[in-house]
Amino acid sequence: MHRKKKALAVFFLAAVVLALSLSVSASTGTVTKELSYSEIKITLDGEELLPVDAAGNFVEPFIIDGTTYLPVRGIASALRLNVGWDGATKTVLLTTPEKQRPIYITRTGKHYHYDSTCNGGTYWEVPYETAIGFGLTPCDKCVLTAENGY
Repeated sequence: MHRKKKALAVFFLAAVVLALSLSVSASTGTVTKELSYSEIKITLDGEELLPVDAAGNFVEPFIIDGTTYLPVRGIASALRLNVGWDGATKTVLLTTPEKQRPIYITRTGKHYHYDSTCNGGTYWEVPYETAIGFGLTPCDKCVLTAENGY
């Protein structure tokens, strides 16, 4: 059940980021808008999330024209996702830390995988620590490719 909740949270976050990027990419220039701070709270499964910036300062959500905007870094950090920025492509990069990702191994393999179908093997999901404890290394095909954003 925890995986479903996390998947739902990641989907929600992706939808917010997509909505923000679509509205931004629709036009270029500067627009002056009135924004409203009204002590907006964010909860996940009944627990309040306190979004913070990279320095650890609270960042309050706000409303513009009836739409609530959430700070991506604050939400992603609260969900324990890594956050990055690619200035060249103006892209927010969200990734799941390796220790939280589903890790797949085979009985006789030398590598651990992110993709349970990589190379057509029969895989078992294990914690990251188990894969490392067995001395497995990242798969060049599915792990390193995912970490490099391809």
